[in-house]
Amino acid sequence: MSLGDHKVTIEVVAARAGVGIATVSRAINNMGGISPKTKAKVLEAVEELGFIPNSNAQNLKLRQTKQIALAVPDIRNAFIPEIAYSVEQVAKHAGYRVVQINTLGNTRSELELLRDIKKLHVDGLIILPLAYPRTLMELINKTKLPISIINYGKKIDPDVKADIVSLSTQEGQLVMEHLISIGRTRIGYAGAHKEIIEERFFAYEDALEQVDRSLVYFGDDFSLQTGAKAADYFVSLTHMPDAIYAGNDMVAIGLLNRFKELGVRVPEDIAIVGIDNNILCTITTPKISSVTIMGTEVAKVATELLLQRILEQKIGLYERVLFEPRLIVRESSLARTHITQRIE
Repeated sequence: MSLGDHKVTIEVVAARAGVGIATVSRAINNMGGISPKTKAKVLEAVEELGFIPNSNAQNLKLRQTKQIALAVPDIRNAFIPEIAYSVEQVAKHAGYRVVQINTLGNTRSELELLRDIKKLHVDGLIILPLAYPRTLMELINKTKLPISIINYGKKIDPDVKADIVSLSTQEGQLVMEHLISIGRTRIGYAGAHKEIIEERFFAYEDALEQVDRSLVYFGDDFSLQTGAKAADYFVSLTHMPDAIYAGNDMVAIGLLNRFKELGVRVPEDIAIVGIDNNILCTITTPKISSVTIMGTEVAKVATELLLQRILEQKIGLYERVLFEPRLIVRESSLARTHITQRIE
């Protein structure tokens, strides 16, 4: 690794190509965020100088461990593997490993993670919180490690010092617009308590002129069990709802399965729509309508932003990226005219 009597380092390559060392790193690791022209110029300098990358020395220079952390709320939720897989693939392509942490949607666990993040020996963090207490935001702002936030259903302080990937439209708004459009007039809500992903419940309130609190069921979390308990509750009412907005797909599946056991027909008696659009929605009977929250795409961009910040050692100028959610209508929320046609 020498040119004449001089040792060829990554700094020498960077100087020859007229770029920074982070750009050289991106080029030789085949990462995105670099133009084809610049990449070609760097690789040409590498070849001319006979540079052989020393990953250990390079990592030490950039103070990198080549690991990032991914903190998710509940690995049991069927849409989380989609997020995790996307993060892992982008990271792997860049030569990074992923340390996954399951916070169980517990704010205390998320706070402890941020306080002890140095102990993980990672270069950055991708986090998917369910709630955003002030303390969490303060810790994110104080953490020197680069952070990307995957944000679903929450308005965040614009001054938070992290790159944030969110949805441009509130997911619950799409659910309610659909249920109202198919003529459902007694719409219920089932999910975790409203403080958790609170904007999803607020979308329910905002869509109705007056909320009938008897049609609202709050469980402990967004799980199959919450959905099953909600079904028992709704069936116990003197006047059942004719549609249910489920806070996520696991709740929706729990509702559907329990309604079957109780003899309640979906969608004939009660329509159900969830959020996440996880793969399980397509193998239930009936298949469940759901809002896709673009998990693969969101996770990919969040990871790319994090790696770019790590490699370029960027400070400030935090990115805000928005994706457009889409409602996927399936059998669980067919309009009644379509149900009649299907039966006939």
